[in-house]
Amino acid sequence: MNIAVSACLLGEPCRYDGTAVPCSAVDDLRSAHQLLPICPELAGGLDAPRPPCEIVTRERALRVLNVEGQDVTVAFMSGAQATLASVRAAGCKLAILKAQSPTCGNGIIYDGTFTGTHVAGYGVAARLLREEGIRVLSDLQLQEVLAASRRRHPDAPPALFAESSGECPVLETERLVLRALGPDDVPDVFAYCSDPDIGADAGWPLHRTLEDSRLFVTQIANAPHVFGIFEKRGESTGPCRGSVGLIDDPHRKNVDCLMLGYALAKEAWGRGLMTEAVREVISYGFEELGLGMVTVNHYAFNQRSRRVIEKCGFRLEGTLRGAEPGPDGMPQDMTFYSLGAEEWRGEGL
Repeated sequence: MNIAVSACLLGEPCRYDGTAVPCSAVDDLRSAHQLLPICPELAGGLDAPRPPCEIVTRERALRVLNVEGQDVTVAFMSGAQATLASVRAAGCKLAILKAQSPTCGNGIIYDGTFTGTHVAGYGVAARLLREEGIRVLSDLQLQEVLAASRRRHPDAPPALFAESSGECPVLETERLVLRALGPDDVPDVFAYCSDPDIGADAGWPLHRTLEDSRLFVTQIANAPHVFGIFEKRGESTGPCRGSVGLIDDPHRKNVDCLMLGYALAKEAWGRGLMTEAVREVISYGFEELGLGMVTVNHYAFNQRSRRVIEKCGFRLEGTLRGAEPGPDGMPQDMTFYSLGAEEWRGEGL
């Protein structure tokens, strides 16, 4: 994976005081990933060292001042644009940026009073990268996510860097194994995806041939964070009984949010298996991916799906009438839910 990284975290003395803040967790990424060092402030024409700068957060319009009262907004915006161009050219989908910085801060920054006061917010470059669909984590958030991955799956690569389902760890619950689907699972996938009751409720076309299921396994389910659902049978597992995963939410422009999707074979209904699988995937998303929110939706008529969602702690947002056509082409109402990271931690799910 190509990853953009604040240059100061890699040991380059480009901070406002002319120093670096090397981060071992970032430096360790060199062995498996291509790192692109960036410093938006230098890219904007500022020097190192330079007077400390902060975003004036009490104002709605973006304004950046240095401690001497000079307005350096244009330099910060120019540096952010130059950084975005470099990140795009390198094909980076992830950026690890210095926490609390007025250009790189991700979620927490200084408030613009130069009193050491923190507030919720994003640095100038961090917000631009996020707006353009590039995931941003601070160095502190990276360390938390990597620690969670080591704790939950010590023998697997960190889930954060997975670019396909096969690079994701295998998840386990009391009764289930959740793993990437492969070619050998195609007949099992066809068995439940060819059931008209499954696709009609979930919103995707009926699988009419094995080729339909093969394309699902090799293309759709090959995306990162998508898992087949297998029931444990002693030391082995039974056939694939469904799928569950976290995918991009087409309704939200939020890089810290993924949308839950799932389907389960009819013979596995009524035993709480999907609730068990969903809870594990939610934990995976918040802990190992560092998500800020997980969303989910269902056709308004699908009460079975509603019960799973409510059991897993999601908060009802509302119903969007005539949101999308169902498999029969008729417009269907969609009911939307979300679950924030802090809500999930409070629930202890």
